[in-house]
Parts: sequence; C-alpha cells; structure tokens
Amino acid sequence: MADPHEERADELEKVGDDLEKGGKRVEAMIKETREDWESKKSSSQAPGAQDAADAAPGGLGDEDDS
Repeated sequence: MADPHEERADELEKVGDDLEKGGKRVEAMIKETREDWESKKSSSQAPGAQDAADAAPGGLGDEDDS
C-alpha cells in the first residue's frame, strides 16, 4: 500500500499542473484581447473604441477658450 502523503503529493502536483496550463491559456486570451482592442482603437471602423480626442472631428479643442 502506498504512503498516503505521497498519494496526496501526487494529486496536488497534478492540480498544480492543471492550474499552470489554465493560467497560460488565460494569459494567451488576455494578450489576444489586448491586441484586438489596440487595433480597434487605432481603426476608424470602430469609432467608439477610439480615445475621445481622436474620435472627435477636428479634435476636442481647448476647454480654456472662454
């Protein structure tokens, strides 16, 4: 019969490996989403994604022009 501590260590090692794989998958998804968002921000095809100053025709102007 195997040592219960070794069995538990093996189980925890497997859990750790699974978590590492999941973390790498999430990291890749975040990177892909960030790249997609950056490309949309620079595209005129998605004006809602642009910064306000970039999306406004002629810019926002100075607020101190009273």
